[in-house]
Amino acid sequence: MLGSKSITALILVMATSAVAAPAKQKEKLIDPVAIDALDTMGAFLREQESFDVHVVAETDYVLGNGQKVRRSAYGTVRVRKPDHLRAEIRSDRRDRQFFYDGETFTIYSPRMGFYATSPATGTIRELADQLQTKYGLELPLVDLFRWGTDEDSAKEITQATYVGPAVVDGVQTDQYAFRQPGLDWQIWIDQGERPVPRKLVLTTTDVPARPERAVELTWNLATHPDDKVFAFTPPKDAQRIPLAEIAPAKRTHPAHPARQHLDSTQQRAKSARK
Repeated sequence: MLGSKSITALILVMATSAVAAPAKQKEKLIDPVAIDALDTMGAFLREQESFDVHVVAETDYVLGNGQKVRRSAYGTVRVRKPDHLRAEIRSDRRDRQFFYDGETFTIYSPRMGFYATSPATGTIRELADQLQTKYGLELPLVDLFRWGTDEDSAKEITQATYVGPAVVDGVQTDQYAFRQPGLDWQIWIDQGERPVPRKLVLTTTDVPARPERAVELTWNLATHPDDKVFAFTPPKDAQRIPLAEIAPAKRTHPAHPARQHLDSTQQRAKSARK
């Protein structure tokens, strides 16, 4: 918001120290506790009618010489289900704003002064599918709208482990680790009555540099934004441009965000080597 490979034993996390597992002792490949945690989190997220979530992300990019460089981004996503969204994401190189009011989608670049719009209807998840399929655009934190649906990648998981309790930014969480083809990923989920994802780390495993993306999330579930939050009014000096469509022959069905991360990382690595 991912063929087959042999699975080795995971690190065993102990209460006070990490120790090596005996050679004959093997962990379960799929721990039902970890899968249940994903299901519970997904169900909770689907129940939320509105929320704000602040995101801080660090993403590895692979240079032509194989070295990794890390870039940071931050922003806020505001949601009012089923069909209103506003997102603002900033980094050293990009500044993007996304608006969806149930009838029109707009993407705006304040630094460049350009914006593009497209008629759109449906839920936020349906909008995300349309944007990816038709325009090759990915909504920020799109995975929040796909957890627990038929578009998530639970069926691709080959290993699932409950790592243990952990504190993230002063919040008590439970840490889980998952593996699937081409991707190792971890997630920290809040303990208690609000099982929201607090942190994610995704590691691409079939690119030699093994680039990562780390995301931390801060939630406000007690928000009720009105219509004007999601309406885009172009600044006086902004210029409208068309939203370029992908050629029909190159369109694909929307992928799960973990797969999107894997695919985009591989593409960046290929581009850097050219």
